[in-house]
Amino acid sequence: MSDTTLTVSAHTRRVRAGDVDLQVRIDGTDGPWVVLAHALGANLSLWDDTARHLAPRYRIMRYDLRGHGGSDAPVGAYTMARLADDVAALMDALEIPQAHFCGVSVGGMIGQALGVRYPERLLSLTLVDTSDHTPMDAHPMWAMRIGQAEAHGMAGMVHATLERWLTPGFRAAHPDVVDTIREMLLATPEHGYVGVAQAIVAFDLSEAIARIHCPTLVVVGEKDEGSPVSMAQSIANKIHGARLEVLPDAAHLAFIEQPARFHAVFDAFLGAAACGGQCDVP
Repeated sequence: MSDTTLTVSAHTRRVRAGDVDLQVRIDGTDGPWVVLAHALGANLSLWDDTARHLAPRYRIMRYDLRGHGGSDAPVGAYTMARLADDVAALMDALEIPQAHFCGVSVGGMIGQALGVRYPERLLSLTLVDTSDHTPMDAHPMWAMRIGQAEAHGMAGMVHATLERWLTPGFRAAHPDVVDTIREMLLATPEHGYVGVAQAIVAFDLSEAIARIHCPTLVVVGEKDEGSPVSMAQSIANKIHGARLEVLPDAAHLAFIEQPARFHAVFDAFLGAAACGGQCDVP
């Protein structure tokens, strides 16, 4: 493909998507496509275990959001529509007509935008620990985070982010996982973090997601305070036929804290949603 250059390994590529080059990782060689989108301040390796789990049966496309990982990081505010357009552009460039999409946190917001803007491209939608809007009373908190990143870089963001993302028990029991996520956060360009954070601040699809019609799974950690169970219930109630799964003893990265439970639920959902929007939604 002329606009694709190989970097890092045989399966990692930089692909032109509109005005940016985005880093993409392909796993698996056969089966339906699954697209995985990571959280703010992370990168595509956040999904390593899930990609490894799915690769024998699916083709997995993971990517670094603009402003993150090995992707370009243009300066300026991003929008959720632009972030959804990035996914559609990647799918076009890689000749992926349709895919199951799974996103965590801001990745789930991107998934909702895809469901509204590109419904014909989705076989199914899995929304993990996410929200359908950013309430006004959260805007001062986001302004503080953006200001801190701009003034002091990512180092000052790490401790509080890890406390929100993972329960104390998990952090104590899995220091290696915590260190890996810490390094992701530290490696994120400040203006990339800020650009996506500004997209989050402006995000509101609370009314529009009722138009999503593909099979949808909503997953939330029981102890997620940033995107709580009540938000997940609201999202599931608005999308016709959506299924809600609450994972116990997990915070904002529920799929990291409870991988076996998450993979069992995800496997069953993908199997039932194999024919996409033409299935009878259970």
